[in-house]
Amino acid sequence: MNFRKSKLKESTDVYLNMTPLVDVVLLLLLFFMVTTQFTSFPGLRMLLPAAESKVRVQDSERLELSVTSGGDIFFENQPTTISGLSGLLDRVGAAGDEVVVVISADREVAYGRIIRVMDILRLAGFNRVVLRGAEKGEPDG
Repeated sequence: MNFRKSKLKESTDVYLNMTPLVDVVLLLLLFFMVTTQFTSFPGLRMLLPAAESKVRVQDSERLELSVTSGGDIFFENQPTTISGLSGLLDRVGAAGDEVVVVISADREVAYGRIIRVMDILRLAGFNRVVLRGAEKGEPDG
């Protein structure tokens, strides 16, 4: 009886099994690809006018609308135009009294543009509108 170990088996034990390593690398790649999709929208740079008072609104009852000094409008971080805003508001649905629209407008935005945005909101049924100002600790210019 010959109980010698084969040389082939000895040589394969020396190498590292690469299958778990490849699995981990692919999972990490998938994780980073998925998480970077959520950071694709950078924050808007606006100088808000200062305000002493503060209104607290729950996140579930709040819709965000931003107007930049360049004339750009963002509804819930989605770029739109003044004419396309009413279409977006129609897709949101009936506002009711529980939904509050928070408008963040740059201090350089013309007063007439803010009035036009508020008019579109009211025509779409959004009656609770709040203008956001710079809070304490935020730079107000």
